[in-house]
Amino acid sequence: MIKLTFANIKRYIKSPSILLPIVLVPIVMILSVNLVTSKSDKSVYYSKIAIVLNKSGEYEKKLISKLDINDNIFNLEEKDKAINLLKSNEISAVFVLNNDFSKDISNLKKPVIDCIKVSEGGGSLWAESTIEAFINDSIKYKLDPNIDSSLITSKIIPKESDLAGGSVVSVFLICYMMYINASMLCKDLLDLRTSNVLKRMLSTKNTDLDIMFSLFLSIFLLQSAIYMFVILVTSLFVHSYISLTMVLLILANSFVSTGFIMLITRVCKDEGSISIVSMFYAVIGLGLSFSSLIPSLDVNVPFLVNLSKLTPFYWVFDAMKHDINFMNFSILILIGLVFVTAGSFRLRDFIKN
Repeated sequence: MIKLTFANIKRYIKSPSILLPIVLVPIVMILSVNLVTSKSDKSVYYSKIAIVLNKSGEYEKKLISKLDINDNIFNLEEKDKAINLLKSNEISAVFVLNNDFSKDISNLKKPVIDCIKVSEGGGSLWAESTIEAFINDSIKYKLDPNIDSSLITSKIIPKESDLAGGSVVSVFLICYMMYINASMLCKDLLDLRTSNVLKRMLSTKNTDLDIMFSLFLSIFLLQSAIYMFVILVTSLFVHSYISLTMVLLILANSFVSTGFIMLITRVCKDEGSISIVSMFYAVIGLGLSFSSLIPSLDVNVPFLVNLSKLTPFYWVFDAMKHDINFMNFSILILIGLVFVTAGSFRLRDFIKN
């Protein structure tokens, strides 16, 4: 079985028509998207906000620096001006910090912040997570000044994710391309059938299970290696870093997409239907999760949000947003197992049909 697995991997490596698109297309997409968004950095994930606070407060000044905003900053008595901006749809949210904001943090108490907005979620997500991270880090630093909380030196990047950088975009695009490229690997399995390669394999001492497992494992290892290489190459040019979360997400999605490949190979009988199904799944899955990736779209339809949870894309972004979250990886593995179970088939029947 191990020999069969490595034989399949070797065959893929010797097939540039399969290997080159899987490697080059994600690299080109990631670099292109990040080139377009690099000039505006946070603009894809962020929409304008207003903040009402005591401008002379110690921690208020630090928070403004953390948020990296230069306008729509109002004193407490100017709250009405901020509300008017919200009513005219010039901003997505107003954050009101009471007069005891700095005092509460100094007393190791979590201050209460009012967030006023016209719709739930939306472009205020970035600001909410940044303020939350700032408060938590400030209290930690107050408890122990030796903690490296990056209170002042950090840029506009929430502690729990790298939204302003290229990490989320890179991983998201890689996972998207896994399902787009699934059609090529499915077609390869069909070619193995039409060229009677699978039939010759059955004439050896290898069982159906050995052959199927070797095909599954070879595709999984191939995808994992290729997309790890892609993330390594793109990290040299894009403002991103390789974290454990990214590695686990790539491995988990390689498993899911491999199961997806086995499923559509079983269901679809020709190359045309395979291409349509893989493209449809990738586009619909991405579309459902797009509002999570780009909060400034201000899209919040509960039904669509719940529906997006059935796709791996939702859990990819959620894991990137909250850093290491093993529930997300467990769900991705479960989705993969569903695909594998639904896509399992007897090799002899596959060859005959």
